[in-house]
Order: sequence, then structure tokens, then C-alpha cells
Amino acid sequence: MLKVTIATVLASLVVIIGGCQTLTTTPEEQSRKYSRISNLNRMMFNEDIDSILLLDKPSQLTRWHIYTE
Repeated sequence: MLKVTIATVLASLVVIIGGCQTLTTTPEEQSRKYSRISNLNRMMFNEDIDSILLLDKPSQLTRWHIYTE
């Protein structure tokens, strides 16, 4: 039992001294992340609408007849 306790304490010290970072973020970082995701989704939605309505490319139509061989 003593060996297990010592091993646990040493492992904990290695993790603490090693400077392992946590996966948590601050509320400000989360807010920025969600705002960036929302902005990207909004821009992609606009691009999707443009491609559905065929507004994403310049028109190839012309008033003049073009003869091709």
C-alpha cells in the first residue's frame, strides 16, 4: 500500500512540475471561438445561397451571336 501511495504522489508531482496544460479555456476565449464559428457559418451560408441561385460566377451570356467552329 505504501508503494502505491508513493507512486501516486510521485506521478502527481511529475505532472504538476512538468507543467501540463489543461484543455480548459477562459470564458473570453470561448466567446471569441463561438463568435468566429458563427461568422464563418454565416459567410458560408451566403456563399451557398449564391451558388444555388447561380450568382457566384459572372454571366457568360452576350447580346451578340458568337460563331464557334
